Amino acid sequence: MRTFGPSKTALHFRRAKKNAREEAEDPQKYRLEEGDGTTHAQRIVRELYLRYEKQLQRWKDYRNLFVFLCFVALFLGVLYEQRNAGISYQVHSTIESVAAPSDNIMQDTDAVYTWLNGLLTEVWKDPVCGDGLCEAPFEFASYSRFGCRADCGKLSEVQNLTKVQIDIYYDFSHPVGSIPASDLMQQASWNLCPLETAYSSDCYFDTDKQFDRLSGVQNFLIDDAPDGQWNLVVRRDIFNKVRGAVRDTTLVYASAFYYKIYVAAAAARAEQAFEINLLNQAINITRQDFWTYANSVIQAGYPNATEYAAAVGWVQNATCFCDSVANDTVASGTPFTAEALMLYLNQSVSAADPNAPFSYTLTQYKNDPYYCPTGPFDPREWRGRNVTVNSTALNATANATASGNVTWTKELVTINMANQTALRDWCVGGLNLSIAWRTNMTNTVQRLLIDRRLGDQRTTGKIAQRNTVNDRMLAFIRANRPELVAPVFNTPRGTVALQDPINARLEYLYPLYVDGVKYSTEPQRAALNMTRRIVYNTTVHLLNLRPRAQARIAEVNEQIADVRAIALPSPITSYQNYTFANASVGDVYDAFLAAGASSFTVPAPSNASLGAFSVAYNLVEWLGNTTAYMRCDLSDRGAEYVGECVAMNNTCIASTNDTVPYNCTDLTNNGAPITGNLSNPDYRMRCETPCDRRFDCNTICECYGTCAATEYCECDACIQLNVNAAADTQFVDIRSIVQDQAAASASIASIGLSGTVNRRASRRLLTTNEEIAAQLGNVLTQVGTVSTQQSSIATQMATLKAQVDRANQLAEARANDNRLIDLINAGRADIQAGQARVEAKLDEIIGKQNQALAAAEDAAKALSAIQGLAERQVAAQRALETAVTNQLSAIKTATYQSIITLTQALALWKRARRDRALTLKAAKLANVPCTSDPVAANTFTLDNGNVVDTTTSRERNVGLTNRVIGGLLLHQTRTNETLCPESKFDKIQKTCTGPQTVASFGVDPVFKRGTTMYNPDYDDVNGTKVLDFYNCSVLSAPTYNVSFLNQTVNPAPYCAELYNPQELPYAFHFFPLSGKDDGFPVWFDINLSQDGAQTWFTYLQEGLYLDQNTRTMTAEMVTYNAPLRIFSYFYIKFYFSDGGSIKVTYRLNTARVELNNSYEDDVRFAFEIILSMWISLLLLINFWDIAMCQKTKGNFLKYFLSGWNWVEFCSNGLLFSCMVMWWVISNQYASQFEIPIRRDVYAGLSADANFLALQADGTFLNEANNDFEELKQLVDMFNWYFALNGINILLLIARVLKLMDFQPRLGVVTRSLWLAGPDLCHFAIVAGMVFVGYAMMGHLIFGNAVPAFATFGDAINTCFEILLGNIDVNADLRALGGLQSVAGALWFWSYELLVYMVLLNFLLAIIVDAFSEVKEKTHETVGIHTELFQLLRDKWRSLLGRCSPNYISDAKLGELLRQWAGEGDDKDDSPEVREEKRKLLTILNEDMDEETLREVFEECLRDAPAADPKAKQGNLLSRLFKRNVGAGDTEATKKEIEQAAHYIVERFGAVPEDYNEDEDDDQDQMQAPAPAMIGGGGGMPAAPGQREAVLEKERDQLAQALERLAEVQRELAEGQRNLMSGQKQLAEQQSKLVQLMNETPPQ
Repeated sequence: MRTFGPSKTALHFRRAKKNAREEAEDPQKYRLEEGDGTTHAQRIVRELYLRYEKQLQRWKDYRNLFVFLCFVALFLGVLYEQRNAGISYQVHSTIESVAAPSDNIMQDTDAVYTWLNGLLTEVWKDPVCGDGLCEAPFEFASYSRFGCRADCGKLSEVQNLTKVQIDIYYDFSHPVGSIPASDLMQQASWNLCPLETAYSSDCYFDTDKQFDRLSGVQNFLIDDAPDGQWNLVVRRDIFNKVRGAVRDTTLVYASAFYYKIYVAAAAARAEQAFEINLLNQAINITRQDFWTYANSVIQAGYPNATEYAAAVGWVQNATCFCDSVANDTVASGTPFTAEALMLYLNQSVSAADPNAPFSYTLTQYKNDPYYCPTGPFDPREWRGRNVTVNSTALNATANATASGNVTWTKELVTINMANQTALRDWCVGGLNLSIAWRTNMTNTVQRLLIDRRLGDQRTTGKIAQRNTVNDRMLAFIRANRPELVAPVFNTPRGTVALQDPINARLEYLYPLYVDGVKYSTEPQRAALNMTRRIVYNTTVHLLNLRPRAQARIAEVNEQIADVRAIALPSPITSYQNYTFANASVGDVYDAFLAAGASSFTVPAPSNASLGAFSVAYNLVEWLGNTTAYMRCDLSDRGAEYVGECVAMNNTCIASTNDTVPYNCTDLTNNGAPITGNLSNPDYRMRCETPCDRRFDCNTICECYGTCAATEYCECDACIQLNVNAAADTQFVDIRSIVQDQAAASASIASIGLSGTVNRRASRRLLTTNEEIAAQLGNVLTQVGTVSTQQSSIATQMATLKAQVDRANQLAEARANDNRLIDLINAGRADIQAGQARVEAKLDEIIGKQNQALAAAEDAAKALSAIQGLAERQVAAQRALETAVTNQLSAIKTATYQSIITLTQALALWKRARRDRALTLKAAKLANVPCTSDPVAANTFTLDNGNVVDTTTSRERNVGLTNRVIGGLLLHQTRTNETLCPESKFDKIQKTCTGPQTVASFGVDPVFKRGTTMYNPDYDDVNGTKVLDFYNCSVLSAPTYNVSFLNQTVNPAPYCAELYNPQELPYAFHFFPLSGKDDGFPVWFDINLSQDGAQTWFTYLQEGLYLDQNTRTMTAEMVTYNAPLRIFSYFYIKFYFSDGGSIKVTYRLNTARVELNNSYEDDVRFAFEIILSMWISLLLLINFWDIAMCQKTKGNFLKYFLSGWNWVEFCSNGLLFSCMVMWWVISNQYASQFEIPIRRDVYAGLSADANFLALQADGTFLNEANNDFEELKQLVDMFNWYFALNGINILLLIARVLKLMDFQPRLGVVTRSLWLAGPDLCHFAIVAGMVFVGYAMMGHLIFGNAVPAFATFGDAINTCFEILLGNIDVNADLRALGGLQSVAGALWFWSYELLVYMVLLNFLLAIIVDAFSEVKEKTHETVGIHTELFQLLRDKWRSLLGRCSPNYISDAKLGELLRQWAGEGDDKDDSPEVREEKRKLLTILNEDMDEETLREVFEECLRDAPAADPKAKQGNLLSRLFKRNVGAGDTEATKKEIEQAAHYIVERFGAVPEDYNEDEDDDQDQMQAPAPAMIGGGGGMPAAPGQREAVLEKERDQLAQALERLAEVQRELAEGQRNLMSGQKQLAEQQSKLVQLMNETPPQ
């Protein structure tokens, strides 16, 4: 007999009672009789209608399932497009492979540094040079050793750059007793380093340039230095031995062009002026008559006027009176004719007219007193000792004429006129002398015009003036403007002077500027008219040479004018701020003369007086020389030598007179001379003493050239010198030994002395004058010897310097490769650093170059010799000091012996005093460096207008396409050390981890010796360099003088906020960031170069960023993938635990922020709108159902009595919440999210120190952190959104399973789980206790040794992994030692046996058993595909029925069946049909609902006995709280019975499991006829309970019969199918048999 479930029983009860009442009211209605065809047909139709309703309901269920599946598909599709998990994973996997560490546990900070260095190495990569792509500006054109020429070319080819030349002049010579010159040379170096450029921040030269000689010059030409600020750094030049300049080469050559023009013009002008001068001299001579010339020129050749007067008398007497002297060699007539007498005047002009020749007759000549004396004939002759005169004089002898030395008699002797022979000889001598003077005059003019003017055309003559100017200019420029020597004298190589003067050499400019443009191509006619042949022609009169000379002068002036007009091109048209216009040679020449130029000097190139030709080509210049230490920084090194200008009241001119040492004039008295001598007090006060003070102060004081001519420089050191000799103890001691004190006092007047000096009369010198003289001679000899030694030493030093130079030159010549020396030097440095590999390479190089090494050793020996010589100079200096002392003693002795006068002793004492003061100054300043700064900065700027975008951000990628945004943000939190709690083990360690701190820590490695970043340039003696980077004065309240370990530290200016107690600066300082704990951030900017990132990493590592007080360090990085439009946020945390390990956790999230940026996004947006409307509709349906529940049942809470309603309402509500969340994220957050590619966080990425100096007080760092936080919040919202949608998917799965429950074969899973639910709950209790027990046991026993059990959570996870088959932990358990290994084996195998093999199989058994039971109860075997096919076919026919008469629609069919079955329209709407599921109470195998139980209570109440009076009293509690009752209280009321029935059913009842059985069974059973009567035919109707029992029994029988019938029908159908299959097989066999029979047998 079939047993109905509780729900069906209740439903049967209700319907049976209704039918019973209807039967009692109308028995004929349900009476069944034979042959009643109408009633039987109605039952058949009703059965058909019920089947129709079942099929219709099944169709509705499939429809609802399909619609909901469409909703789920739309929902999942939209989520899929929103998430793009596959695309996001591509980004996730790439970043994780690069950024995520391999281990989640690290043991020390080195592992953290290794991870950080690996990340920086992978991400901070510079572009690859040579890939054919110039990734500007970070890959740039090459210059020096920087840039990529393969991709970007040369910088000088793509930009307009400034060509600079670096000129370094040095001389390391230094006084003895101080640092040796060789040491000064070896420690000094220089380099060209950028301060701010668009390219590399490294110095131009890879290593500093060294000095290999004690003195010399270094010149470098750089043509590829980019624009920016530069600094020529001179290191360790502590005495300013190095001077130099950085010059704009273009401007140097532009200025040199004008200097070259001036030198050429000045040399040409000197030559022309020299020629004009000679020509004018010749012209002047031609304008003079004979005696004018003789009195001005010939007289100068005689030793005195007397001898010249005797010679004049001789000539005049001979030429005027010798015509009457007889000649004994001639037969008749006078021997001396008129022509012979006046021959000496044949080249002379007339005395009256300089333009007319001499033309007197002999008579006129004799009568002219200008020529002939008026007295008698007086022949005289000088005789006696000889005197040598110059070459212009002639021999007085009659037969000798010489151009060299001549002899004149010194005694005037009268000639005996009676001796005709003597008289005749005397006349011949006089005439010869006149001819000689005439020849001298003629030769003078000829030499001026030819010999002196033209010379040999190479080294003498006018060309010598040109060469002299050239040599003088070269010497002056080499000494004062050495940078111009090459471009003026050496570099030009051109030969075309006129058309290309810029490149023309001087030797080609000189002829042009001498001859002019016209005469460089045309003949110089005037010059050709003054050839040697013409000038030296004996027939040419001097008057004839004058016009030729004048014509030549005019021609030269024409040449000068022509040269001045020569046009000069501009060396460069326009350059920077200079515009060079075209000019002429005359413009340049005049400008230089106006600026003070001469034939041997030139002005400074930047002299403003040069006007348009003034060029300031020095970008930077600094001074220095071998004696610079005497003047540099005297305010700190020697303040007593710093002077001030003091006006002089008199002028001082030194004299050689000891008694009058100075010739003075009184400036206050209109320059009146100051007369007197040392014995005059007024002279001493007004002249000698001020002049001594002036010379003393000017010698040792320094006013740096600021004093005027009437001022002198006075300082404390010279004031201390006693200028009053009479008051000086040393000189008083000298004067006291003078024997004649009265004379001494008289010779040197006293000025302002009170009293007299006591003479030490008791002291007598017992030495003789000879002994004193010998002693003084010995002293002087000793002084001379010392001087000679000094000279010898100086000569030896110069020789050794020359040897050093020669040795260096030899080394360079033998090496043949300068790089070898560099390798040797680098190898030596590396050997000192302990690099064995470089040492081996160095040995190889040295083995190959023995000769070069030997030469280098020779140079080193020479340097050692110089250092040894310095020691000898120290000894020589001591000897010199001793000699000075001895000299004073000798002066004293010599004064006593009267060998020298007291005034001479005074002069010697003054000089000794002045020399001693100067020597003291040199000795002091030579041992005090000019500067304590190890680096001297010489900054300059190069600006050619090249625009380089330096704001561009570098592209840093994780992988290939994930670009890093901003950079990498590190953040550290720290703790203080504090005393541990009291323990008996305090002696082991007293300090423990304390509270969090924000105190500065670390050390800037730039100032930390021993680090690779240590920069000795900032380690100055005074410790002031560090203040340029860490300045406490910018703090609001710096802390100084802190007590630390019983001492006071951090004195000013080293405040405790920025400096540690050792006065080293902290490297890391607290800076607050929003969203983070107080800590210490570090930002790795993406614009750091590859080497720059490593430098910053080294800064962190050597600055001790991580130490024992670090608590946490986090790193954050954001990337953006442009092709996929995906942002990623990477966050990693390193937790420094007290256990000593570092725990690593990280998160990596990806998000797509651009949600509406493509066609696919627009499509997704449309589906999002549809989905949102659908979700809203589902939620509205829920609210409609709740409202209907309120309307129909009076309480909307009854809607939530069903668990499925809860699931549906929560699912729809959560769907709606996620929908709202999505729209808020997309419209309020994602669309407004903005993040810049880079923030300028730090003040500079190439800082020399204090790398972490923030820009704008950290504003940009805060903004960068806020960018990261904003993206993090957006990512978190996305994560929450998808996490909640994951819950949505679970709820949707549950709802889909619930909708599938109508189909028996689809609902097997849900019904199985529902059936197994109670058993699973009980199993979970038991299994959970065992599972948790094993997890706790594993944590307690093995947690201290096995990582898998370190925490209770890890132990639970490990136990789950063992259930899933992962037994790797067993190896760790077996590796344990001692008792733990035994416990590990027991734990593992007991867990495997009990939990894995027993409990897990129990779980499977429960589920399988429930599934089997549900499977047995599932009778419908039609598959979903078959059922759907039938339903779709029927629906298709129904649709055809609307338009075809051959078919009928479902609606029409249903209406007809309803009408034929006699069903009312309101039947389906009755409360009984729509009654909900409710709980039923099963008692004695009978299901009862509240109504049935109430009827049972009422029936029992009727049969119950009377109440016990004692029971009415109740217990004590009821008596205390008794109520007022009436007489009728012994029986329960109807309301109490209903309440009791409701309470019992709600408490002990249950919802029936088979309530959802097909209603067709219920309908069939409900339609079964009930017995009309119990008993006879016309008796009373049966009792309600009996009738219901009978009806129930009959329904059960009917149901069983129907089931058996259905089973028989199924078996029959199966048999028919088998029969048909057998028949088919039989037919096939028959056909085969017929085929075989028909086949022809083989023959």
